Amino acid sequence: MNLKVFINNGINIRKQRPGLPEDGPITGYLKSMSRSVSNGSSTIETGLIHSRFEPISPVGMDVAQLFAQRHTRVVYIHTAGSGITPWRELIILDSDYRGAKQVGSPAKNGLVAHELTHLLQRDLEPQYFWPSGWLRPSLSRRWIGDSTNYMEVLAYLVGWTIEYDFTAAMLESDDLTPGERARKQRVLTTLRNRLATLAGDDPRNACRLVLKTFPDNVVYRQNYIMENRLSDGRIPSGSWHYWLRQLGFSLQAIDHIMVLASQGQEEWIDPGEVI
Repeated sequence: MNLKVFINNGINIRKQRPGLPEDGPITGYLKSMSRSVSNGSSTIETGLIHSRFEPISPVGMDVAQLFAQRHTRVVYIHTAGSGITPWRELIILDSDYRGAKQVGSPAKNGLVAHELTHLLQRDLEPQYFWPSGWLRPSLSRRWIGDSTNYMEVLAYLVGWTIEYDFTAAMLESDDLTPGERARKQRVLTTLRNRLATLAGDDPRNACRLVLKTFPDNVVYRQNYIMENRLSDGRIPSGSWHYWLRQLGFSLQAIDHIMVLASQGQEEWIDPGEVI
């Protein structure tokens, strides 16, 4: 970590309150996720988001709806661009995500939604599959901030779908140069293939994709090594769409993920590739 950058950015601790207050630390992201296709706007009544038009991202709309009525603590600190959800009711975002820097880019929307999905997971039971992240002594798991790579699979299904939707929406603009348009098309192809792998019939293969995509992530690697020794891999019974429903996502959002995944090419990852 660059100590100078860390000191210059400092630590900012905020609380997101229900009702999407204008000064909320992630209000800008939640509003961005709920934008509609027609005019890029959404309406808010009594703290709930209502759109008269088709949302750009049904999954993003669900995330915004789910968190419009929740208390969420947000810490902004230098993380070199990553996000962290160590335990219930708290997410940590990079300082570049703070305040006026909430530009609502596809990747930023996707990362914030990814971390918020972890908050939903940490409220589920049993904690063996859905750890709260709080202090829980164990000989085989982290005592604080415990997580599983299957939790990452679901969070990336949400985050990458939202990134896909908003990237695809940008292709509607006539202002893109041919080079920019080609780059965004390549991003969409990559995201479709990732979604196809995550949504495949083999959840362990989906977990391997997470590690293959982020080979330097220490937490993912620790999880993989430990989970690879377990017969169940700390993967709960039930499909990914069943668990997204348990987290509160709508059938429309889940169907949307399934459609995008069906358009991608599923990748089988040899376990030897990620060890």
